[in-house]
Amino acid sequence: TLAAPLAAPVAFADSTPAQSLLEEMTEASQQLQYRGRFLYQLGGEVSTMEFSHAVIDGKQYQRLTHLDGRLVEVLQLGDEVVCLHPNGTLTRIDDNDTGLLAFRDRLSSTIPEQYNVLVDGDGRVAGRPTTRMRVAPLDTHRYGYRLWVDRDSSLLLKSEMVDASGLAVERVEFVSLDLEPGLKRSDFQLPKVIAERSLETVPVPGPERVHVDAGWLPRGFEAADHDWRRVGDLRQPVTAQSYTDGLATFTLFVESVASDQVEEGVSRVGPTVAISRIQDLGERIYLMTLVGEIPQPTAERIMEAVTLRASAPSS
Repeated sequence: TLAAPLAAPVAFADSTPAQSLLEEMTEASQQLQYRGRFLYQLGGEVSTMEFSHAVIDGKQYQRLTHLDGRLVEVLQLGDEVVCLHPNGTLTRIDDNDTGLLAFRDRLSSTIPEQYNVLVDGDGRVAGRPTTRMRVAPLDTHRYGYRLWVDRDSSLLLKSEMVDASGLAVERVEFVSLDLEPGLKRSDFQLPKVIAERSLETVPVPGPERVHVDAGWLPRGFEAADHDWRRVGDLRQPVTAQSYTDGLATFTLFVESVASDQVEEGVSRVGPTVAISRIQDLGERIYLMTLVGEIPQPTAERIMEAVTLRASAPSS
């Protein structure tokens, strides 16, 4: 049983109970078998979903099912992520950091120094007592979080991503939880599909390598994965450069386009912002797109400072 929450917020780095709570939360989400239903709120839209998790032969299995609207399912089968679409098609993704609950796996006992983590009292979610925590950014370049952790299982039962004013821009909240669902491998079987495609990394980047140089990043953000991806039937692979501060992430995608295909713009859905800009490198025109869960002003400042370098691949 976890220690009782403190009466007043206490700095995470100075609180052994809080450190233990976060470590246990991360371990529980990866090791326990459970099934539950939760509400997912993004902006003004609310969806109901079911989530199942099990560890089978040492590998993690997850199934996320949309219960309203068109049927969409996302499955993690060991190291593979599969998305089942309403039209009966399937997409395989070689990226295990995908999905609504992926960010919880980035939470660990070492929170980036750009955040202050506080124990913030107790609460109640899905009829279960919880301990509340706050992950507060120390600047305006990233979002904060409010977390509700189950007292008995240490599972994360509710999370809110909040902006600088404290407004929740994304919310995940379990409304039911079964800690003994008796899940088997058959519960994660793929149905028959009419077609498959892959969203995958490719070893050969084509006739020209494109390198992304970020002229400005918020403090704490560093370059992470850098790869080339082939999307659908596109002939030329897309350069993908990811950045993270250890909790927040965003990715810059770069693809070669014809001048009559280019379209710049900005869009935002809940906490996710997407900004597209053009950069001309002599004979080629490139479309750069930033996608991530960072505030829009921060994303725009990053894009203003991005430059591209093209170099021939080594023989």
